[in-house]
Amino acid sequence: MKKHILPIITVGICAVAVLFAVWALFGRKYIPTHDGEYHIIRIVQFAKMLGAGYWFPRWAPTMNSGYGIPVFEYNYPLPDYVGSAVRVINHDAVRAFQMSEGIGFIVAAAALFGWLFTLFGLVPAAIGATVGMFVPYWFVDAYVRGSIGEIWATAFLFVVLFCVEKKKYVLMAIAYALLILSHNILAMVYTPFIFIYVLIRDKKSLWSMLGGIGLSAYFWLPALLEEKYVVGLNTVNFRDNFVQLYELLIPSWGTEFSATGSMGNKMSFQLGIAPIISLIAAVILNKEKDKKIHQLFIYFLIVIAVSIFAMLSISEPIWELVKPFQFMQYPWRLLSFVIPVTGFMTGYWVSHIKKYWVGVVFAIIAILLSSSYVHPVLYEPRSEAYYLARPNFTDGTSSMGNSFSTIWTGWKDTRPEKPVDVQNGKIVSTLLQRYLDKEYLVSMTHDGELIVNTIYFPGWIATIDTKQVPINYQKDGIIHIVVPQGNHTVRVTLVDTGSRKLGNIISVLSLVSLASWGILRSRRKA
Repeated sequence: MKKHILPIITVGICAVAVLFAVWALFGRKYIPTHDGEYHIIRIVQFAKMLGAGYWFPRWAPTMNSGYGIPVFEYNYPLPDYVGSAVRVINHDAVRAFQMSEGIGFIVAAAALFGWLFTLFGLVPAAIGATVGMFVPYWFVDAYVRGSIGEIWATAFLFVVLFCVEKKKYVLMAIAYALLILSHNILAMVYTPFIFIYVLIRDKKSLWSMLGGIGLSAYFWLPALLEEKYVVGLNTVNFRDNFVQLYELLIPSWGTEFSATGSMGNKMSFQLGIAPIISLIAAVILNKEKDKKIHQLFIYFLIVIAVSIFAMLSISEPIWELVKPFQFMQYPWRLLSFVIPVTGFMTGYWVSHIKKYWVGVVFAIIAILLSSSYVHPVLYEPRSEAYYLARPNFTDGTSSMGNSFSTIWTGWKDTRPEKPVDVQNGKIVSTLLQRYLDKEYLVSMTHDGELIVNTIYFPGWIATIDTKQVPINYQKDGIIHIVVPQGNHTVRVTLVDTGSRKLGNIISVLSLVSLASWGILRSRRKA
């Protein structure tokens, strides 16, 4: 019985520690973050689209002063699905956002534990997961940046690594697709890491990566091919966001942006004392006989070394030369790698010692060292109604400086007097009024225009009496339709463009292929 006490205690410490880390996210107090208010508004808009029967939203219908905007074509959708689901339960987007961050953190902890368990066993996995979940950058993401997408992307990274070890190929493809849908940029950062991990551990998993890319094609393919239709997708200058070496070492807990502020009030870039100790301990205790585990050890050493180098200004010439790096926006985003490296290295060195209680004590010390990060700035409770009553939130574009707009018009800072205008005529009746499908019976005294106060974007089509007609949008970026004299039925609908249809087809074919593959594998095993 005694030999089971330490594992029970260790797993218990891990579970309690994780709940302690995210407790504030499930409370009623409001936590101000850099991106949180953008996500709150997006959840409201996304939920509206889901409620109207649009299961794969691309359009935010009432943002941009009521003119709408295609924000969901480019913004990672999975956190909005989670937030919308939680909102159904608590009826509030503010709490839904914060709770979704907390749920993502818990899922990440469970997946990290599962992955480490396949490599090192129960006690090292519980200790590694505990120390990994108390890397300071976790709390910067949750409590300072409000980067819900990065939290979920990291959670699915651990699910992917678990699936590689367990050879769960179909599940891995789904997890990798969900990673891509969790955060565009972090998916780009994690993909090379996963690729090399797969080459080391199980090359058959490369097919799962391909399947995940295919499953998520409905999102990333149109976003990539139709990027040219919008501006403001990247307003960040990476040159302003390198980290000083001392910032990686010295603790701080500020909330200022990375390019502003000074030590003490700037957001933290600390690697963490416990992660550094774990790295050193793993190097000292490195006596691994399993060749593939040793290869992983070397690989993770290289990953953390390259990440640290790339975050420092000394690496700027490489960033200038390799243009794809610049899509990462913030060099310090590579702090995300500290989390899996810390979990792995901790599990690694604990598995090489006989006295596991040393690891348990270290896990407790790691919790104490990061305990100050678990106490975010707290405001009095804010509800969804707080934001919906303020035009600066409801009428914005849910982006920094309201910069997100189409190439045909900037941000619309004034709401139209009515959603539809008619020149030289009138609307007799509204036959259909959905977010992406509107139909009107109009009576024109002379040739004139029907003006739908919605911004134009590829995919909007217009018909007069079921015959498609051109949309004029060059003047002000909104939908103008020339309507001849007489009574006519005019319909305006947003349909899928060629790139969206192609993405949808690839996703459907990938789903069918993965399902068939899974069925065949299960029958062979039976």
